[in-house]
Amino acid sequence: MTTISATIASPYSISTPKVSIKGTDDTTSSTDAGSEKEKSLKVDTSGANVAGAPASKGVDVIEQIKKQIEQTEKLLAQQQAQLARVQKSQASEEQKAQQAMAIQTQIMGTQAALQTLRGALLQAMTVGVDTHA
Repeated sequence: MTTISATIASPYSISTPKVSIKGTDDTTSSTDAGSEKEKSLKVDTSGANVAGAPASKGVDVIEQIKKQIEQTEKLLAQQQAQLARVQKSQASEEQKAQQAMAIQTQIMGTQAALQTLRGALLQAMTVGVDTHA
């Protein structure tokens, strides 16, 4: 397995959102970096695997996932607006590039979380549909 990691050394404060993903085994993994204005994205995937769950609970899970998707989409829009502000700022080109890369990294993480939530929603919505002949 190949592992790739990158570190950005910058004298400027890089604002990264706090991302917390809680799974069914009740373990929580999170990344957190200090920032002026803390942003937080919490994804609870404990209800994502609803195989064998009663229909009423499945509907609740679907609604929860839809709410999480909506929150994540709002966060993504905020990050994209922040990126646009950085690109239009009066900072030097080097500062703009560094800040833009940091924000793009945040955007990629948010997009990954959004894809995970959409996959969980699809799974929750297709539970109980038997496609075997």
